[in-house]
Amino acid sequence: MPKGIPLTEDEQAKRRHEIFHQVVAIFLKKGFQETSMREIAEAAGLGKSTLYDYFKTKDDILLYFFEDQIRDLTEIAQKIALRNIPANERLHQIMEAHLNLLQANKSLFLKLMMEAQRLKLDSQKKIQMNRHAYQDLLRGLIEEGIREGVYRKVDPLLAARMLINIMTPVVFTSRPTGSPQEMLEETMDIFLKGLQA
Repeated sequence: MPKGIPLTEDEQAKRRHEIFHQVVAIFLKKGFQETSMREIAEAAGLGKSTLYDYFKTKDDILLYFFEDQIRDLTEIAQKIALRNIPANERLHQIMEAHLNLLQANKSLFLKLMMEAQRLKLDSQKKIQMNRHAYQDLLRGLIEEGIREGVYRKVDPLLAARMLINIMTPVVFTSRPTGSPQEMLEETMDIFLKGLQA
C-alpha cells in the first residue's frame, strides 16, 4: 500500500493507469526488456520504493497493460451491446471500436506482444480470462444475429474468435491495401459473406 493516507481501490487503479502512461515513451524508445525499474520510476517521477507500491515487477507492468486494454475494450463493447439496434450493427460498431483501440496503441502493442508470451502462466491466465469475457460478449451478439435471422447458424464462439483474429492483418500488416478503416470494411464483408460469388 502507498505510504501515508491509504488510497481506495479506485484511486490506486487511477494511479497505476497514470504511472503506466507516463512510462510508455521509455518502453517505445528503449524496449521493455532494456528498461530497468529505476528508469521506469524516474520516468514516472517516483522513487523506486514508491513504484513498488504499485508494480512489484516489470511483469506486473506488462500484465497491467494487457488487462487494462482488454478491460477498456470490453467496457466499450458492453455499452455498444446495450444499444437498441440490430445485433449485426452493434457487432460492426464494436469491431470499429476494436480497430480504433489497436490503432491508438499500435507501436506499443507491437513492442509488448512478444513480451507477453514470456509472462508466467498465472499472468497469462489472467489475460486469457479477460479475453474470454470479450469473446463471450461477441459470441452473444452473434447468437442474437442468428436468432434474428441476420446470420446463418454457425458455432458462435468460433465465429467470435475468428472475428477477433481478423484484426491483426488489418492493423499490423506491412502491405496495406487501403486505410485501416477500408480494410476493416472489406475484411468484415469477406468474413460475413465469404468468397463465393
